[in-house]
Amino acid sequence: MIKEIVLRRFKRFQEERFDLSGNVILAGPNNCGKTTVLQAIAAWALALRTWQRLNDYQRHAGTYTKVPIARQAFSAVPLRSFDLLWNNRTYGGLIEIEAQFVSGARVTMLFLTDSTEQIYVRPKNDIEPGDLRKLKYNGGLVDVVYVATVGGLSVEEPVYQPDYIETLLGRQRPGDVVRNLLLQASKSDGSWIPLRGAVSRLFGVELQVPSTPGGQIICEYKQNNGGTTFDISSAGSGFQQVIMLLACLFTRKGSIILVDEPDAHLHVFLQDTIFAELGKAAADTKSQLVIATHSEVIFNSAAPEQICVMMGKPRRLSSTTDVQRLRQAVAILQQSDLVQALEAPGILYLEGYTDLNLLREWARILGHPLNDYLNQTPFWRAKQSPVRAGAAEVPASDHFNALRLVNEQITGVWLVDSDGKEKIPQSETPERQKLNRACWKRYETESYLVHPAALARFIDKQAGTGGGKEAVKRFFTQAFEQYAGTGLGRQIADAFIANPAQPSQIVLRYLTEIKARTTIVSGILQEGGVYGMDSTRFNEIAAIMEPGEIHPEVKEKLDFIQQAFGL
Repeated sequence: MIKEIVLRRFKRFQEERFDLSGNVILAGPNNCGKTTVLQAIAAWALALRTWQRLNDYQRHAGTYTKVPIARQAFSAVPLRSFDLLWNNRTYGGLIEIEAQFVSGARVTMLFLTDSTEQIYVRPKNDIEPGDLRKLKYNGGLVDVVYVATVGGLSVEEPVYQPDYIETLLGRQRPGDVVRNLLLQASKSDGSWIPLRGAVSRLFGVELQVPSTPGGQIICEYKQNNGGTTFDISSAGSGFQQVIMLLACLFTRKGSIILVDEPDAHLHVFLQDTIFAELGKAAADTKSQLVIATHSEVIFNSAAPEQICVMMGKPRRLSSTTDVQRLRQAVAILQQSDLVQALEAPGILYLEGYTDLNLLREWARILGHPLNDYLNQTPFWRAKQSPVRAGAAEVPASDHFNALRLVNEQITGVWLVDSDGKEKIPQSETPERQKLNRACWKRYETESYLVHPAALARFIDKQAGTGGGKEAVKRFFTQAFEQYAGTGLGRQIADAFIANPAQPSQIVLRYLTEIKARTTIVSGILQEGGVYGMDSTRFNEIAAIMEPGEIHPEVKEKLDFIQQAFGL
């Protein structure tokens, strides 16, 4: 059986190594490369079989003879053009697919460019001719079957020759040969009896022995307690999927069975038992299963060491805790998360997009080292935004833990609003490879827009009336009159406007307890005649601030992020 596969320049993988020993589940979200690994193994087997038909096991001038494969005959991967097989569609050089087996044999098949309609294949020169000959006759090493999802059964299915059955399987048309495989299995008690037993346990039905009147195969089933018989075409797609997988195992003993999404069409209860049932069948037939899935239920039914995580660097799991993190990651992470978790220096969790734009403007004005990072493509996320529309919110800590399954060394910074709370736990100093938490001392990020001169200038710019200073003074006088008590409003407002860098304790408490976005900043703008300005545009206020008007705590937070990310 196969132990390891190494892909070089194959589709999405420039070079990657996969531990596939034993029955293995390739786990991860959509578009992470699970199916590509199955296709690579199938392509390796197709290339070897095609080359073996040459029956020339000698090197010529130190190189094995290459043989052509037309695109239409390349059943391992459906392609409209062969350049799609090469990494980044760079149609040049060699693709290498290296397979190592538990016996110790290691064979690398090379794929050489010719045209978009044809390529050449041959073994790499480092394998000895004698080893290639042994490989040919040890069917357990090279018999590979790719089982795609069954999309439905043919209305009628004649008896096919074995070679044509293999061709249809290779073309990923399993629904066209299910009856033929059941017919093959029925001819051997060693295959038919355990296959019927597995179907009975899973579905409570009894498969009938196939018949072939007029050359057409009839496959039927009935309830275990008797009754009417039905054709398997009338059964559900989940039933058809399972009998296809079982038939492949029991008619291809000693094979490597590649299974893409076995949970497709299956109810959650069946998903919980299918891996165990397939594993039992694989053990009985001395076969190996390589399964691609993103089913959380199947993850739970497998031992952790049977799971190879396809997020970041492929690796096998080692504990039930890893499995729990995998379930969470598959449910939470998007494809963009997988890419950025590997490339970005860290992830920044903020209250929302407005906070990011405020930080961008302040970093620009201060000439802070974080400016370039924030204004390019920072890896950031709203602290509890749902993964997709209509989904539940995902806390930052859960999202970060899921990311660590992709990149164990990732660092996070969670910048939170105080929201009027006196004490929120936060990290004293930033640490690498952890989720660091920093909290604004004032109510929220927008609270640091509350600088009288800056707000007055912005009002004058927007309203064009020249009354910005008076509007700011009127607002603060009224606000502090209500907050601190009758007769104190004007005095507190005048002192704050005169020296905003050193506000009184009353002003500090006010900025800590009162929401700036909806009460203070919006209130001042309306007082100055700027109506209907949404908070998502508040970065326009930050953009006209001067360095001396930006509170020192803003720089502290920028420094904190910079240090955490090592920028």
